Amino acid sequence: MIATVSQATETEVKFLLPEQVPAGLDGHPLFHGCTVKPPSRQVATYFDTADRALARAGASFRLRRNGAGCVQTLKLRGQGGPFGRGEWEWRVKGDKPEPGRLKETPLPVPETALGAVFTAEVVRTLRRLRYEGATIEITVDEGSLHAGERTEPIRELELELKEGDAGALYRLAERLQAEFGLVLGTESKSDRGWRLVTGEARDGGKGEDIDLPRDIIAAEAFRRIAAMLLGSLLAHQPAAGAGVMEGVHGMRVATRRLRALLALFRPCLAAEPEARFTSELRDLAGILGAARDWDVFVTETLPGIDPPARDELRAAAEAERQAAHRRLAEELGRPAMTRLVLRLSSWAEDPAALSGEADGGRLAEPLRHLAPELLERLARTARRRGRHIRRRSEAELHELRKALKKLRYGVEFMASLHKEKRVSAYLQHCKRLQEKLGGLNDAVAAISLADRLAQENPALRSAVMALHRSAEERREEARHDLRKGWRNFRDAELPRPVR
Repeated sequence: MIATVSQATETEVKFLLPEQVPAGLDGHPLFHGCTVKPPSRQVATYFDTADRALARAGASFRLRRNGAGCVQTLKLRGQGGPFGRGEWEWRVKGDKPEPGRLKETPLPVPETALGAVFTAEVVRTLRRLRYEGATIEITVDEGSLHAGERTEPIRELELELKEGDAGALYRLAERLQAEFGLVLGTESKSDRGWRLVTGEARDGGKGEDIDLPRDIIAAEAFRRIAAMLLGSLLAHQPAAGAGVMEGVHGMRVATRRLRALLALFRPCLAAEPEARFTSELRDLAGILGAARDWDVFVTETLPGIDPPARDELRAAAEAERQAAHRRLAEELGRPAMTRLVLRLSSWAEDPAALSGEADGGRLAEPLRHLAPELLERLARTARRRGRHIRRRSEAELHELRKALKKLRYGVEFMASLHKEKRVSAYLQHCKRLQEKLGGLNDAVAAISLADRLAQENPALRSAVMALHRSAEERREEARHDLRKGWRNFRDAELPRPVR
């Protein structure tokens, strides 16, 4: 065994490198004066147990061979936001993995033997750049992945922060993205290798829990929460782009929570960028929502109606569903979401940019001092939209539902500042009312989508009327006892931070 490299959180932005972008990027003025290493051939073999224990734990374990010998690396997802991963490296003798070294990491040593699963062979060009006081390693990898007889080309541009402020990394990434129209590579080589093996994009998994220290400053809290949500957004993107329902739902929830975060902190944020990010997230949510609505219609609404009508509608509904997923995949392949994620990440790193004030404004205060005011503002909006709830139109009840979601997410973001029992009790009232409103919204959406099918194919009108009757029953059921759920929520005490 040779020297061990202690854990680091790798912060890296990865782009897919289009054919029209020169792999060397030698002529770009940004790279003049860089420290450049000659291209080298790298061969990495990825290992796992027969039951994929490491992959299921969000880990990749590889042995990389180059001219200098062998390096064993463990990487763990879910550490450090959208562009961070836990990383442990060891130089090893020979060409065999040494899983016993995993005792030095949070990951347990596998109980069964490791076997080689796939390999990545690339020619790597590496540069080091000083940019805005940070040291950034710029890597171009060209080659291919191999899993049995299946192969996939690799053409990636990676920017890794070696020293300095993450904001500088994001601003460099923004600059390159804008010049070359790049899109993020949201799959690691390990993810892509497993997709070759299984034919499936990886599951985005469950997001990290938000556990804020009681003395945290508001700007730092915003940065941590935004990083976690952006991480969840990108983690679900491969599955969403492949048409997987859970991936679409995961991206949609992450988008909603990001909008809720902006709404929660809105009084403390610079107005122009906040409004722009909210608008861009709303546009993304609309595309995700269209795919999600058809997913729900096909998998939940149609099974609830009688077979003759269900069978008549299924083919037309499935065609609409596939079209919505194609539009979503096309959108995710465009540069717009990459720009959104990079700009929002960069903005969250800078308290002055966040607040629009050089000293950070109110975001420089402890979060527990601001929390009551910020949450009360969202609660006040929800209470106003729910007054005289029996008289509210379905459009107004939909607005109440959205206000309630923002409030619920806001309370969840700040839960660690409050007493657990009070948070749990309040969230129960929010969720119960939200479920009633959600049932109503689902019924209304089902009727709207069914009407759309009938407009495009009048022969389906009788089947659509059967669905109308089923949806109307669910709508009436959802409206029943809505007032009780509203009163319980209205009278619940909003949690207050522990002093």
